[in-house]
Formats: sequence, C-alpha cells, structure tokens
Amino acid sequence: MRFFSKLPYLVRILIIATIVAFSIVICGTLMMRFSASNPAVQATTAPTTPSVVTTQPTSQPTSNLPALPTAALPTNSTPLTVARTSSVNQKINSNQLAYGHFPYTQADSNQMNLVGSYASGADQRFESLNIEAVQAFMKMTYAAREVGVWIIPVSGFRTIEQQQKLFQQQIKRRGSEKEAAKISAPPGYSEHHTGFALDLTDGKFPKQDITLEFEKTDAYRWLTSHAKEFGFELSFPRNNSQGVSFEPWHWRYVGSATASTVFANARSQR
Repeated sequence: MRFFSKLPYLVRILIIATIVAFSIVICGTLMMRFSASNPAVQATTAPTTPSVVTTQPTSQPTSNLPALPTAALPTNSTPLTVARTSSVNQKINSNQLAYGHFPYTQADSNQMNLVGSYASGADQRFESLNIEAVQAFMKMTYAAREVGVWIIPVSGFRTIEQQQKLFQQQIKRRGSEKEAAKISAPPGYSEHHTGFALDLTDGKFPKQDITLEFEKTDAYRWLTSHAKEFGFELSFPRNNSQGVSFEPWHWRYVGSATASTVFANARSQR
C-alpha cells in the first residue's frame, strides 16, 4: 500500500480504473453463463416460433372423354353454385338436390382399399373403394373372367375436391353448371364420394371407356345380367327419375346395409 501511495496521482487513477473495468467484464460474463444454463430465464426471454404444417394437393386424373348426350331435368332440381365452395368437406343439406343429383358425404379415405389400376405409363392411376365394395367387386370380376369377360375399373372413390375440378372442366366445355350437371355431378353430389360407386369398362374394348359405346360390349351385357348377384346396380339407367343422362358405365354397390343406406334416397326414386 505504501508503494501504491508513493505512485503519481494519475498513475494511481489509471490503475483503479483498469481494475474496475476488469471487474465489470468478469461480472457480465458470469451473468450471461448463468442465464444460458437457467431454464426459467430461457422461458421468459426466448421467443416461440409457431410451426407451420403444409399439405400437398390431391392429384387429379384428367380426361379427354367425349361429351355424353343430354337428358331432361326433373322439375325439383335446384340450381346450386358450387364452384366457389370455401370448404370441400362442408356438410350439404340432405334434402336439397342439385340438378337431379343427391348429396353425399365424403367418405374417409382411410377406409378405402385398392380395387385396381387404369391406363398405363404416365396416365396410369390406381383406384380404390370401400372394403365391402372391393370384396364384392373382386368376386364379380372373377366370375365374369370365368366366361371370358374382362371388367376393368376406370374410376372409384373420388374426393369432393377432385370432383370440383372435374365439374369445373365440364362447365368450361358445356358453358354452364346446368349443362355440366347432365354429365357430371356437382362436388358434394357425386356417388363417387361414398366409396361405393365406380365406373367400369370392358378390357377388350379400351376405346369405348366412359362412352355410350360401352353398352354394346360383353362387359355391359354381363353386368346387366349378373351384377345384382354381387350387390351392384346401374346408378343411372335410361329415363331415370333423377333426370341424369344414361351412364352404362356407372355402377354402385348396395349389397350391404351400410351401402344400401347411403343410397336410400336415390334408390327410392327408381
């Protein structure tokens, strides 16, 4: 201390300032280390970044199929603007028809099983149905194959979102919702939403897929005679009370209590 007191005044001030600055640095370092290791401090200082979940859009099969002939609409058809639907899974009034089409709730895609594939190469797609319909369809196709008839599934379960895209394509081709609905159900009103309906074709005549020419095939003739044995029926025969165009390729499964209940309103119009 005597040595320190003998130093010049400015030197002593400089030494004291250096010691104070060094002490401040040491204290600051210790406080930062304490904060980093203390969970309570982290919880109050670290901002929380919300996680963002994104989903990929459902792929949509495309089609260049020719337009089908039109049919007269029933008088109880109600025009319905569906192109601007805000939610594809919205519940639809069960008592309201859309241009002759009954409303259907979209089935759970997790309850669908693969029923077959359609087309090849880049155009190939895999179709699915409710497990009950899959089992019946497999039995039916094998029974047909035993007599040389080759039945192929073209389209099975379809989401409301997929139907909306298809319906929009038909509006562009036909000019209005009313005309489009004669050959394609509005989204929310397609039997394909249920997982119990599918479009069929004759594997020996691929150029007649989804056309009225399918009526002339062995597959169609066999289906009209035997499909009911496996729980299937034609959804839109000629002159049907719904006013929907004749669709020889469109069949629905009604062979179980669940499936029959789904189509109760439509079947009551037959």
